[in-house]
Amino acid sequence: MRETNNRSNNPCGIWDDDGSADVLPGSAARPRTSEPFSAILERAVDRRGLLKGAAFGATLVIAQAVLLEREGLKAEDKPVAADPRRRLRFRTVPPGNEQEVMVPPNYRVHVVLAWGDPLFPGAPDFDVSNQTSQAQARQFGFNADLVLWYPLPKSILDRVYTTHYLPEEVSTALGKAYPTLKKKSSERALVVVNHEYTKARDMFPDYDKATYPTLEQTRVEIEAHGFSIVELVLDERGQWRFNIASPFNRRVTGSTPMEITGPLRGHPLMQTLGNPAGTEVRGCLNNCAGGKTPWGTVLTCEENFDQYFANFDAIPSEYLRTRELNERIPAESEASERLWERHVGRFDCGSDPNEYNRFGYIVEIDPYNPLDKPKKRTALGRFKHEGAAATVTRDGRVAIYSGDDAGFEYVYKFVTRERYEEGNRLNNLNLLDKGTLYVARFDAGVTKGDEMGTGEWLPVVWESGNALDRAGFASQAEVLINTRGAADILGATPMDRPEDIEVSPVNGHVYIALTNNSKRSGDDLNEANPRGPNPHGHIVELIEDGDDAGSLTFAWNILVKCGDPSVPEHETRFGDIADPVESGVSPISDPDNLVHDDDGNLWIATDGQFFSGDDGFGQNDGIFAVPVEGPERGLLRQFLSGVPGGEVCGPEFSGDNRTFYCAIQHPNDGDAFEKIWPMTNHLGEANAVSRPSLIAVREKDGRKIGY
Repeated sequence: MRETNNRSNNPCGIWDDDGSADVLPGSAARPRTSEPFSAILERAVDRRGLLKGAAFGATLVIAQAVLLEREGLKAEDKPVAADPRRRLRFRTVPPGNEQEVMVPPNYRVHVVLAWGDPLFPGAPDFDVSNQTSQAQARQFGFNADLVLWYPLPKSILDRVYTTHYLPEEVSTALGKAYPTLKKKSSERALVVVNHEYTKARDMFPDYDKATYPTLEQTRVEIEAHGFSIVELVLDERGQWRFNIASPFNRRVTGSTPMEITGPLRGHPLMQTLGNPAGTEVRGCLNNCAGGKTPWGTVLTCEENFDQYFANFDAIPSEYLRTRELNERIPAESEASERLWERHVGRFDCGSDPNEYNRFGYIVEIDPYNPLDKPKKRTALGRFKHEGAAATVTRDGRVAIYSGDDAGFEYVYKFVTRERYEEGNRLNNLNLLDKGTLYVARFDAGVTKGDEMGTGEWLPVVWESGNALDRAGFASQAEVLINTRGAADILGATPMDRPEDIEVSPVNGHVYIALTNNSKRSGDDLNEANPRGPNPHGHIVELIEDGDDAGSLTFAWNILVKCGDPSVPEHETRFGDIADPVESGVSPISDPDNLVHDDDGNLWIATDGQFFSGDDGFGQNDGIFAVPVEGPERGLLRQFLSGVPGGEVCGPEFSGDNRTFYCAIQHPNDGDAFEKIWPMTNHLGEANAVSRPSLIAVREKDGRKIGY
């Protein structure tokens, strides 16, 4: 999700759907250093060679058939692989703007937790008119986003219930069992939910623009950020219930102490008035998407951290390098929107400039250990991280994919230096501090307009005398703080808001949600971003050469070009579906978060559909499912429709795929005290305000989601 103050394209004033670029290509802070498209064409490869050499396998059998059609063969002559994945048989949910969450008729929706629900014994019940920071620090936070599910086996549960921490020998046992447990059913589970950002007018009934914020309002908002870790129990009725007595329950907020790890730990650019050692930072902010490691820890991503900091133009001259390294991701030049700097000096760049360098990272935490200190993994770079998809390379290292959520920004991959050891959890817990960060360049295919090509991973690594050194970077530490600027120099491909990225558990391909970019024009078009403007977004399928996440080259194609298939001007594409309207493809815009079911189908959550495009879709955000293999590759249909003003976030499955989770963020955005969702709280009492919530969806007979 991208929150922005620019509402010029939004007649209803709720949000801007285009994800404005932070720094446009060609500006003073970002000269055009990427390769021109003509140079990319000189390296183009033959499309047939691409399909043959990229190990597309069954996924692109139908794409190959498109070539055969061009050569004169009929549809019935096309080679079609057998498709065992005929799971998506749910009744399509029509687009709409209903006031309640809509799902197919054989499914049921349950609100598991809502903003303000107490998470610990003795924590106060939510009272929107009497909020305090002490209460919010012990309650479910605001604007739920990422959702991650972790099995909770009895052996782990029993020990932690006794010790209230995770003993080393138990962690070792968990490491051996986790790869199997994560795919199975579990009647107890840990669920992690991000709390991305706050909006005062939807939080405080006495909100007054003239007096906002008071000191306590500032403190409440800081504590409403971060994420929650909660234990859920599946009851006899098939509903997941929150267990308030669990020792696993935890709130990490905007003030929680976190360790700085990796290359930037202790670096002078990380040293502040509050932490002269540069080894610890208070809190994480704007946690959007994330991911799970193969050893069962949480990766949660700081996205739009710049909006919390003020007075960038007032950075003192003795901190000139901090200012220079942040020109590609500058904080607010004067006052920030939230005005926290009035009460908390660390958010004032003019007072403590290096504090700004300590946000914009991927944070790792062990959900199974209630005492684990969150760690900001600086080796993975600093930018507006959206997503952290982990997979194991052929030689046993770990690759983490992440997008930078702003217009014309980049797709990254980090590969650890050391190898992952299945079962050796203690070894794996520190893998992410050493490795190589890469940024993607998407090259074209030989046939213009076929929306396929190859690509290369460019190492974002400083060495004496290399391009980054010659461009003025003094060290790898400076590269990691100004990752965007380094990627500019290397010639990475500017993309249309890279948001969530996921790796299929079935075919190993990488799927990238590009949400939109209304600022792209004809001069900026390329094969991987072929529409200008691009108000509806698209999804790229990336196939690493040799099906190896450690490869430095890849092939790619556009799986979905979003929009309404019944509107020719939208120039949609849905995999290999020849007639999307006749086939029943649902209109979709602004793909954001992604997840795969255990059959490999891709599930998509959207952000901003209602106001997408010049005339708008007029439909609530939702969840969509699409096969990525077989004869129905691209047959995208809507499974869930959210509520007005609400973004649908964090799609996630339980290990047995019989529960689907997601978050409803900012329901009735901007109108939360007049229009209410959900109508009642966990006690059955009427809510006085709309409350961002975690929901669970189950099929009435307990079948896998999708039937």
